[in-house]
Amino acid sequence: MADWETWAIVVAGLMAALHAWTLRGWSRAWRKALTSGVGANPRAVDWTVVIPARNEAQHLGNVLDDLAAQDLQVQILVVDDHSTDVTASLAASHQLAQRGQLRVLTAEGTGKKSALLTGMTSANTPWVVTLDADVRLGPSWVQAWHDRLREVDANTACVAGAVVLSLSPHSPSLWEGVQALDYAAQMGWSVGYLVRDLPGSASGANMAVRVDTYPDTRNLGASGDDTLVVQALQRGGHRVEWLADSRATVRTSGATSFSEWIQQRMRWAGKAVHYDRRAKRTAWWMASMAVAQWALWMGACVASTSCMWGLSWGWWALVTGMNLAYARPVARWFGLQTTWAQEVMLGLTQPAQVPLILMAQAGLLRPWGIASKPSWKGRTCDP
Repeated sequence: MADWETWAIVVAGLMAALHAWTLRGWSRAWRKALTSGVGANPRAVDWTVVIPARNEAQHLGNVLDDLAAQDLQVQILVVDDHSTDVTASLAASHQLAQRGQLRVLTAEGTGKKSALLTGMTSANTPWVVTLDADVRLGPSWVQAWHDRLREVDANTACVAGAVVLSLSPHSPSLWEGVQALDYAAQMGWSVGYLVRDLPGSASGANMAVRVDTYPDTRNLGASGDDTLVVQALQRGGHRVEWLADSRATVRTSGATSFSEWIQQRMRWAGKAVHYDRRAKRTAWWMASMAVAQWALWMGACVASTSCMWGLSWGWWALVTGMNLAYARPVARWFGLQTTWAQEVMLGLTQPAQVPLILMAQAGLLRPWGIASKPSWKGRTCDP
């Protein structure tokens, strides 16, 4: 065995051990989140649902129908972000609008952040729960949020809700299951950070915010209406909590094409430059694990020895197994049922994300229709 192969084994072993220690911490924090308590003095709290929407005529009717079918009713604001389709008129003609339960507004400014700010300033309630226009809700979604917001304390400015990246979590397709499992793992990490009062993440697709604390993050780029808001609130001394009630979970679809998937990852990577340093460390660690995997594979190709091939694929199997041991309990809580094929595919796609993002940003994926700058709803997301 060559000296450099010995060093590869030592470094790979140390990284695997550190990764196991990191995942152990995330798992403990996730379990803590499931048992975290809430306020002891329930009180009446008024809140409004705000739905920013741009060219969502295909989806908006579904979430409005879900809201109309809730066990408990709530006021709703749909903020149209200058759609070029019939989004606004569809909302205005919905039965909720006819009942006086829904108002349709036009965003002051352009972009999702401006639409959200318009909703915040137009709501006549101290709390707002934001939804994306393409999510689906269970029948007790409003009741779950109502129960939770009655128990928030005075220091709490935001409560993050659960999002599952699949419209059919009990039987997702292969690619849908891969994305949903990956996203569930990300949310599990974030929830664990939030319950420890560390800078975490959240999804604006299902998030409650106290109106008088909502920050304007438009100067930080077009993307990041959720995580950047959470971390801005935390930096301001406000508490961000999590809603550990599966009734409040919302469902939405993942990317439907390779191009859309890469664009999504590029948007997420673009807003990461504004993250708190501790959140950045997590992103860098996961990126370093991907780089290490590629280094082992390339080393095996160059050396062409059974030792290096065994090390590269053995390390992949070990890391994938550890990742799944952490992600499976989180996914089960989200109601997500995945197969071994989806889990293996996730293990193969995770190391590919970093090089693919870098290739896309360098313009190397333009032949496949992927621009070097991510876009959303026909607009470029400049950092």
